[in-house]
Amino acid sequence: MTISIAWVRKVNDSEELVFASDSRLSFGCRWDCSPKIMALPRGDAVMSFAGNTMYAYPVMIQAVSAVSQHQKLMSRGMNLDELKGHLLRILNSMVSLVHDLPKGVASEPDADFLFGGWSWKASQFKIWKLHFDATKKRFDFRPSTPHADWGGKVLAFAGDYRSEFMERLAKIQIERNILTSGGFDMEPFEVLRDMLRNRSFDAIGGAPQIVKVYKYSTTRPYAVFWPNREAKSVNLLGRPLLDYEQSDYLVLDPDNLTTIKHVDVDEVNEIS
Repeated sequence: MTISIAWVRKVNDSEELVFASDSRLSFGCRWDCSPKIMALPRGDAVMSFAGNTMYAYPVMIQAVSAVSQHQKLMSRGMNLDELKGHLLRILNSMVSLVHDLPKGVASEPDADFLFGGWSWKASQFKIWKLHFDATKKRFDFRPSTPHADWGGKVLAFAGDYRSEFMERLAKIQIERNILTSGGFDMEPFEVLRDMLRNRSFDAIGGAPQIVKVYKYSTTRPYAVFWPNREAKSVNLLGRPLLDYEQSDYLVLDPDNLTTIKHVDVDEVNEIS
């Protein structure tokens, strides 16, 4: 199963949209190197999932394909809200084509999706949760709105351990005296990191994966040292890179939250 999150990160006067997830797939065993976040090829939008990969992976791949083959989507002539509606229709069309399920297998898709990005029309970051509505017998969307009790911070969540995650996120904000003011920095990632290191949360696992969306319509994954910087294992979208692989993406230290270039892994030059 999964923890998939997305939030608007605010540092001083700057904002960016961050998607993060664990990397575990479970299918009678554990596979801890599975990508769960995909940047759509138009540059301003990202999609992630939680739940049954029988439904989730085909949808994610078709979402990328749908954008790639449509000039107006690729050029961002179709705004983020319009893209969300288009993807929702594709999702429901795909689900309607499922047939010949084995006896005893539920026909309702056990998968949720987070979709978000930069809306040039509204000049703001937007996030939606795409979820199956059992009463309507189709997928619908729910926008992520500012959390009134958290000073207007914006966060979307899909997957397992929701209550445990939210309790830990509230606690860290209280400890730092930011519960009702300011915006999120990397606190949601810190909670995910700590839960991944806690073996009692065995439905999630692997290295955390991160993709960011910027206001200038660019998406960028970040590699992560895992389980820590000292291990020198660089993981990108959940997969440990091979010794000879050299990534152009920055590498995040999960503890002090600074980044370095992959080429400088053996050095101490920190970028941020």
